[in-house]
Amino acid sequence: MTLRLSTASVTGLALALMMAVPASATPETTTSPNGGALPSGVTRVGGVVVDLKANDGTRVVSQLSASQMYRGFANVSENPVPGVATGNPLLFGTQTGFTPAVLANLASGLQSASFRITLFDGDTSPGNFDFNQNTFSVNGILVGNWSDVVTYETNADGTTLLSTSTGFGNNILSTGFFSLTDIAKLTSLFDSLVATGEMRFTLFDDDPNDNFFDFTQGVAGGLINVGTGPVVTPPSGAVPEPSTWALMLLGFGAVGAALRRTRHTQRVRFAFG
Repeated sequence: MTLRLSTASVTGLALALMMAVPASATPETTTSPNGGALPSGVTRVGGVVVDLKANDGTRVVSQLSASQMYRGFANVSENPVPGVATGNPLLFGTQTGFTPAVLANLASGLQSASFRITLFDGDTSPGNFDFNQNTFSVNGILVGNWSDVVTYETNADGTTLLSTSTGFGNNILSTGFFSLTDIAKLTSLFDSLVATGEMRFTLFDDDPNDNFFDFTQGVAGGLINVGTGPVVTPPSGAVPEPSTWALMLLGFGAVGAALRRTRHTQRVRFAFG
């Protein structure tokens, strides 16, 4: 028996298979909109990842562990760890470690900043009860609306992408990037880092205490404590250090000496008919 399928049938079958089988990789959660691929030590999902990019191309990246973040209603905390606090705005995490030595790498000025956040049950997607009612700030500086962010629903450890949406959805694990490029706000952010050495992440809700937030999910149990302080990545076109120049000059000298020896050992031969 010969089975004949129309083009429409084949196309429909292919689409059905694509929808039924989730993607097995999540580069969307490990690629910053401002700085590109995140360092290898950053987990696929979980916590808050900060990516600061200076005008000279230097990047400073940090990750606040999911275990050090808020869980509960805005007025009742279920994870009493340092750096979180109830209230409106809700303080859901604090990243420390922005020392003068780290900030010196950003002396050329901030070009951009991105903040990757993982949240379970955000309720800010279209149709959710907190749609367009929550805003995100860092050190009191408004960054954006939770409903405007492109988010990725994944499994617990971020290895499988399940869906893409805007806003942080109801009863799902969502990860998305907030992006900041406004120069005035970036200047204020840098000044606040110089003054305090930390970033305080807050959520303001137009009608507080109506949602249970869980910022502690997002990585598998064995990785739950993964978190790093600021890590500096020099720009790709950075000028070599003096020691590097010295090694390069020594190398050039060795090559030149070898060429001279080659020329001195060459013999000229004449052929006579």
